[in-house]
Amino acid sequence: MQNFKFSYDDENDDLFLHSAVSKSKGSVELGNLIFDYNSKKELVGIEILNASKVLGDLLSEEKTTVLKEVLMNLTECKIEINSRNKLLIIKIFLSGKNIELKPVLSVPKIDGISPALAYA
Repeated sequence: MQNFKFSYDDENDDLFLHSAVSKSKGSVELGNLIFDYNSKKELVGIEILNASKVLGDLLSEEKTTVLKEVLMNLTECKIEINSRNKLLIIKIFLSGKNIELKPVLSVPKIDGISPALAYA
């Protein structure tokens, strides 16, 4: 599990999570999610547009009522990335005031040549 830096823009409801040790060389956009990859095609960043809606859809209903407050008061973010078949399973651990949210994303894994990452 890696610690990720984070920033949340509450005006636009955008959450940006990024590695402290690796730089992005290319991005892939899937709807409200933007995934950043380094030159080794490793995931190093995630931008979630309309974060409270996107994350709310991934969490239990009781957690969605405090979601915006947690996003505005984040204290820590960790991400665990596992590969299964041709998917990346991304477990996000967002910690805020006395609560932790654990949304999980699964997205296609980029193994080979990808036009989206051709310049990476």
